[in-house]
Amino acid sequence: MTKPNFLRRAFAPLLAALVGTTSAGAQTPSGQAQVYDPEPPPDSAYVRFVNTMGEEVSLRPAFLPALKLGTRPAERVTVYNVAQRVTGNREMVVEASAGRRTGRIVLRLQPKSFNTVLLQPQGDGGITATPIVDQADFNRARARLSFYNAAPECPDASVLLAPSGPAVFPPPVAPGTTVSRTVQPVAAQLRAGCAGQVAPDVPLEGLEVGGMYSIWLMRPEGRALVAFVGRDTTARWRN
Repeated sequence: MTKPNFLRRAFAPLLAALVGTTSAGAQTPSGQAQVYDPEPPPDSAYVRFVNTMGEEVSLRPAFLPALKLGTRPAERVTVYNVAQRVTGNREMVVEASAGRRTGRIVLRLQPKSFNTVLLQPQGDGGITATPIVDQADFNRARARLSFYNAAPECPDASVLLAPSGPAVFPPPVAPGTTVSRTVQPVAAQLRAGCAGQVAPDVPLEGLEVGGMYSIWLMRPEGRALVAFVGRDTTARWRN
């Protein structure tokens, strides 16, 4: 359906700023870290964990120090940490626990890759994981904005300019996948949702040229949808 002329005019400046290439499966880590931090060994990968559940999750990766992920937006997503010696299809084991739930997660990472691991409740009372391989395509001239659908029962997720504006990330974004685009740093209100349901609006603000940002859509423990925006960062590599 064609949008009314007044709506197109109202959103024209913001849409112009948000023009960029959208690609499935793309996501980028902190550009500042990529440019200025020392590089880890060539047989290393970056990995971060995301708590999509309704309770705190404790992780004991065999290749990293222990981690805790809370339920506030700032606590749900870890930084990208370096995992060493990932060559040869090596199994990278992570023990996870949340309340009475436990899980044993086995990852296989490719050298020099960036990976996001969504931690999710399993029907049998365990914890499962959905790994996503991200693309590290840092852009010095623009900000990078990604959208992760971390809600398992949301087959057609999307992000719009609030309250009912054009799509920043049009549907359908499938569960356990991500899409991304480069944007000019702008401020806006975003509305993420799926299947006729929406999460409370979230502000998009404070973007910087060269920065990497992610929008997260979740439904913790099958309850109401929640969305939030965070900046992607990498842990500094130290020999």
